[in-house]
Amino acid sequence: MQLANAPAPFAPAALPDLSSVGLDAALAAMSVSQAHGDSELFTRALGAGVAADPSALDDRDRALDLVAIAAWRAGALGLRGDALARLGALPTADARVAAAAALGIGVDQLDHFLRRQQSDRFWWPGRADQRGYVLAVGGFRGLGGAWIRPPERIEHLTDPGAFAFLVAGTWWRLDADAWGSRLAVLAEEPETAPAVHDGVTVVIGPDTHLAWVHVREGA
Repeated sequence: MQLANAPAPFAPAALPDLSSVGLDAALAAMSVSQAHGDSELFTRALGAGVAADPSALDDRDRALDLVAIAAWRAGALGLRGDALARLGALPTADARVAAAAALGIGVDQLDHFLRRQQSDRFWWPGRADQRGYVLAVGGFRGLGGAWIRPPERIEHLTDPGAFAFLVAGTWWRLDADAWGSRLAVLAEEPETAPAVHDGVTVVIGPDTHLAWVHVREGA
């Protein structure tokens, strides 16, 4: 996977010690990796959040907020819904500052980010600077990628942010948002959905075997 917003705007950081609130940060980092996220990015995002509000180490609920938000920021797609719910219920100004730091955005952008994410899972501040490019997946298997040929078909699936690719007779499913993606082989042809006119397109690079997710700005 190649994210447009990588490298992330986080300084190197050590994994915070969350034992004061009964949490195991190392276990959380391992879980992020198992959930197709980046454990190093999780470490940096969580470290940024804690550095912005060290008092979170004295409050289990606030620490859990930062863990969930940092894990989503690191590409753990399964935590998207939980992280968004937590972002919408932050209790204090300090908690908002810490959450924004864990996302790598300014606190002044937090409300706008949350509003945009309700209808556009691929939005983050700065996407316009990338001309709408979000991420690329796939790639040639002989060079460490997933596919032996470029996809022959692309289909929208019924779930938000989900697409199907037919590659050399095998169907693959892509789930994605602004922070990460998950690509997996399907056992059979999936049920597809009509394309939604939301500005999201998937472009195939025939020379690289990559599929680019792109969103037209202003859609």
